[in-house]
Amino acid sequence: MSIELDDIVVTVPDGDQTRTLLDHASLVIGRGEVVALSGPSGSGKSTLLAVAALLLRADRGTVRIDGVDAHAANDRDRTLLRQQHIGVVYQNANLFPSLTARQQVELVAHVRGELDHHARERAADLLRTVGLDSRLDARPAELSGGERQRVNIARALMGRPSVIVADEPTASLDASRGEQIMKLLVDRARESGVATLVVTHLPEQVAATRHVTIEHGGLVERDWSDAA
Repeated sequence: MSIELDDIVVTVPDGDQTRTLLDHASLVIGRGEVVALSGPSGSGKSTLLAVAALLLRADRGTVRIDGVDAHAANDRDRTLLRQQHIGVVYQNANLFPSLTARQQVELVAHVRGELDHHARERAADLLRTVGLDSRLDARPAELSGGERQRVNIARALMGRPSVIVADEPTASLDASRGEQIMKLLVDRARESGVATLVVTHLPEQVAATRHVTIEHGGLVERDWSDAA
């Protein structure tokens, strides 16, 4: 269970020219590792996350999920690879208003054509694991912001992903709830042996294996004790 990003280049139009967002960026995250990614606004954090989640195809470079070359795959195969191997924790939970917490998580199995008794049990178990034992049948309007993010994390884990990518998952929460949710995400990822990339503007909140910053489109690994 790992993800490898090798020599990733992403450019975007900028008037009559192009601007480079990622410039030969490389990163390997192994089983159970948690990497915190930080950098100033506009530095390319979300772009790297989108490439890692197979939501954006880089101009050049390779993305391997468990050794499978996603960059060389066609769109259909990339979609299947994302559905089967990648869990995404969004900044906002993006829950469906009409669905209960249990149904939000079950939806992952439904999309994959795997919704059966065992999948329903797994969804309920995951929600209990993230501390929502008594909230299985609550809808988003009945949940707090922290509870909605717990559903978000359970949903990301539902498909037994090889990789989790999280885009500032605590940005909309206060500091106390943010720390709780980040610890929950990191603990569950490590217990499941999932390679995890967390984009954050508060790297001190993440008990990460490694801390990486984006500088001039490239990735620089730093000790958090030296990072300001």
